[in-house]
Amino acid sequence: MIFSRRLWANRVIKKAGFPIRSREAKLLIDLLVRASKKNSKGLPTAEQVLFSALRMFHDKTAVAKMAEELAVSPLAAERALAKLPRAAITLASENRMRQFVEVANRIHMP
Repeated sequence: MIFSRRLWANRVIKKAGFPIRSREAKLLIDLLVRASKKNSKGLPTAEQVLFSALRMFHDKTAVAKMAEELAVSPLAAERALAKLPRAAITLASENRMRQFVEVANRIHMP
């Protein structure tokens, strides 16, 4: 469901500290929704979005798109994307998604 993806993407962006109405947040939400659609292998929608948030800063295409659309350096774009994994883990923890948190902590070393 597309609204569910967007809802979870909004939550991640808010948790990462981005102003929700900013251009940066709108682009990040769009990137998360698109990436989560590609990773829909039998996981619940929330986990699809959260796993996308965990991996987003490794995605060179996402870094390049952010840098281009926001007219920032690739390093600044990567720093912005690097906020997403911790936000995803925190959000999952708050929503008692224990298995996700365990797997995410193994993948993403703080």
